[in-house]
Amino acid sequence: MSRKLVERVSRVVDRRAGRRGFLRKSAMAATAVAVAPVAYAIRPTTAEAAIILCKGWECRPSALCCDPYSEFCCKLTGENLCPPRTIVAGWWKVDGSGFCDLNGPSPRYYLDCNFTCDTRTGCHCRSNGFCDRGCTPARCQCSGGCDTRKSECTRFRYGQCNQDVCVGQLMCRIVTCVPPWTWDPACATSPVLYDPGTRWHDRPCLHEGFNDVPPRAYYAEAVKWMADEGITTGMKSDLFGPDELVNRAQFATFLWRYEGQPQVEPSNKFNDVETSAFYARAVAWMVEQRITTGRTLNRFDPNSNVSRAESIVFLHRLAGEPQGSARIEFSDVGPDAWYRDALAWVLEHNIDWWAEHSTLDAEKPASRAEIAALLHGYDLRPSTSPSAVAP
Repeated sequence: MSRKLVERVSRVVDRRAGRRGFLRKSAMAATAVAVAPVAYAIRPTTAEAAIILCKGWECRPSALCCDPYSEFCCKLTGENLCPPRTIVAGWWKVDGSGFCDLNGPSPRYYLDCNFTCDTRTGCHCRSNGFCDRGCTPARCQCSGGCDTRKSECTRFRYGQCNQDVCVGQLMCRIVTCVPPWTWDPACATSPVLYDPGTRWHDRPCLHEGFNDVPPRAYYAEAVKWMADEGITTGMKSDLFGPDELVNRAQFATFLWRYEGQPQVEPSNKFNDVETSAFYARAVAWMVEQRITTGRTLNRFDPNSNVSRAESIVFLHRLAGEPQGSARIEFSDVGPDAWYRDALAWVLEHNIDWWAEHSTLDAEKPASRAEIAALLHGYDLRPSTSPSAVAP
């Protein structure tokens, strides 16, 4: 009953009210139901969410410490993640900020990190979904002075995440360009409120990593590795674009960077590869190493998407085309598949990301997330000493 209630209320309010209006609507009764049989309060349980005490700081009225919002976690801890002893307790979204736009307008999501309660000290969860103040280490403050927003002050949650967990004060907020239920599977997918007034709230620390890579995603570690190794800089400085497709020019560049950007002069072999193109040296290197012969004798086809089959064949050739002995059980891979040897080798070394799938979908275009996982798996494979040139 609880999840249905929160989703029903969220849908209604999402069409009619912004976040600040939502907080003012005293007539609304609940946003989410907690472990207790009574619903979470739809507005703050105290006036603290609307009254800002500039905790010991003599600040101008427009100072961040005096506005009604909570600070971003990355400002407090250096990471755009919920700090220890906190948990995602709710979220809202903002349209039109531009921060998450790649191929079109995309929303930005704000996730609230609330303290969890220390039940070992005899604390109990109240009917509103909160424990007593003394059950958490929260201390209302503006830890960085007037130019830092408050933290550990507000007893409030929207309630779409971790509904079975009792919480205390809201410590800080994280920001992401992916849906909250992708960032944290404990979040519901129901519509949530919006607050146009927060669309420009920002911190430099929010752009120090990729805001569209969920921390628990199967490719998260691989993307971080690619960035650390200089293999990718992302679609933007803070957007990796995990769902974007990879074309042959981009894949060639990834491989070339992975190998340390070997010095090679651009070639005129392919009519569709200009010597001034960003991928020209990468393609020339692939030809030199016999990793590719192109689509045809004179055409590389740089702008077409690289398929899953092509990606594993390129890696197989980079490794020197070693034999693979893994059993292939994909229902859509025939005995005469042109990529079968590469697939057997990839499976043998656990380089793949699709091991739990029943089909390979070999001709399906590979996404940036999939290519990241593939390259990282290749890098982690058991050490070998293949020939520098494929036979």
